Amino acid sequence: MNKLERENAELKEQLKAVLSSHTQLLEQFASLQRELGRKDQIIEALQKRLYGSSSERLDPLQDDLPFGEGDNLLGKLEPVEEDGENADELAEAPNQSKKTPRKRREKKDLFPRNLPILTEEIIIPQEVLDDPEAFVEIGEEPPHDELDLVRARIGWKRTRRIKYKLKNDRSKPPVVAPAPEPSVPGTMCGPVLMSQLIVDKHLDHLPHYRQSGRILRQSGVELSRGTINAWVHAAAEHLKPIEEVIKCSLARSRILQIDETPMKYLNPGMGKTSQGYLWVYRDPESGMILFDWRLGRDGKYLAEMLGKDENDKLLWDVEIIQSDGYIVYLALADGVDELKLAACLAHIRRKFFDATDESPEFVKPVMEGIQKLYRIEHWFRKNKTPLACRQLIRQTQCREECERLLEKIKDLSNQVFLPQSKLGKAITYALGRWNELQTYLDDAQVPIDNNLIENAIRPAKLGLKNYMFFGSAEAGKNNALLYTLIANCKTANINPELYFEEVFRRLPINATPEQASELTPEKLALEIKSCEELQQIA
Repeated sequence: MNKLERENAELKEQLKAVLSSHTQLLEQFASLQRELGRKDQIIEALQKRLYGSSSERLDPLQDDLPFGEGDNLLGKLEPVEEDGENADELAEAPNQSKKTPRKRREKKDLFPRNLPILTEEIIIPQEVLDDPEAFVEIGEEPPHDELDLVRARIGWKRTRRIKYKLKNDRSKPPVVAPAPEPSVPGTMCGPVLMSQLIVDKHLDHLPHYRQSGRILRQSGVELSRGTINAWVHAAAEHLKPIEEVIKCSLARSRILQIDETPMKYLNPGMGKTSQGYLWVYRDPESGMILFDWRLGRDGKYLAEMLGKDENDKLLWDVEIIQSDGYIVYLALADGVDELKLAACLAHIRRKFFDATDESPEFVKPVMEGIQKLYRIEHWFRKNKTPLACRQLIRQTQCREECERLLEKIKDLSNQVFLPQSKLGKAITYALGRWNELQTYLDDAQVPIDNNLIENAIRPAKLGLKNYMFFGSAEAGKNNALLYTLIANCKTANINPELYFEEVFRRLPINATPEQASELTPEKLALEIKSCEELQQIA
């Protein structure tokens, strides 16, 4: 080989090396672009969470969504309107005509007319005051009303005990009535004040230090936040028998919705906060809810709550658990033969909705298919459809719609999408949960989603933005108990403040399960309803 050939061979090797290096650089560049795109998506999602709208409505200008083959069973369904029960999952109705503006209400219709009259002032014309004998009253003009407020004032509610002595026998000791038991053992707090302290924090998200400042400003009473903390802790201890009754009632539920949410708490000795979890259990049939405070999210906490016997059977009567795709629920179902899982369609929809900006043309058919299923559920609620009819429609029309939706998702999975992209994650999640989604088709009592349990969690998360963390791990248990009672007050449609006032007046110290069972929100709501019906009859 002469010199020229050697040089050519060396140049070819160098060219191959350059081309190989170029190819590697192009691959690295493409990989970096994909990683940069992924991080851009994360940043965009965080910005949307912080500053954007949380609504998951579709574009109101989307095409009409015909039902097709299933129309003959239900007839033509009305477009879905968003309601409070499923606000997260219902999309904007397509081609919906603009709503006619509501008629402006008059002043007499703005507020209830049965409000108490705080003060009553009669204005007499000056001419009549100057010469009252010359005038005679002939009528009255419509009154001038202003909505006003009587400021809350803190004072001592004093109970006097009078001592008596026999007239005929002075040797016997005086007679005096026994001192009444405190409304909340270990405190000097009355029922009305205690109920306000609880509701202000756990419903209106007002931390104890703000309550302390407001009480000092309005009433001149210096009630420190340490005192308020101690009182609320004592109130929670007093209310534990009612929590046990609710827990025992849930243990008899056939279907349970379960979710968990992180909550920070102060951990002494750590120099910072630690993270615990509120596990939330809900019976979709009765609407009963239980918050359970745990220090972690592991499956052992779920197993401790539901309990297992020596044959690995659950101590609770639950047969179906509806949840998201968290692995602890899957592991629990794998270990218990009689237990079935039900998926949440709202979680599936949410992941596709998050991918709308990334791939709108691919997401739209899936969102339309999901919306059809929600329209049917909306029709059920609107018409109060019996379970037997609901079961028939789910087994026929809903199953057909689910099969069409599955085909759309499978078509997407056959196309090339990055696994870590939003659409890739949505497809993987939907296909992984599809078998569990079929559970709602087979059982009319299983809801289509877990949204109502998420709605129950929302007050706790809103409160966390104000008070930042629980004061201790023990405080987490107390907060869980109070959130439980307030959530059940909402389910029973009873005013939480009035509920706590009544309970603190009637609940004895160390109440028995029988006594506590008469003071659950559900029982008190029935009692109030019965009293109102008797008053109407009278």
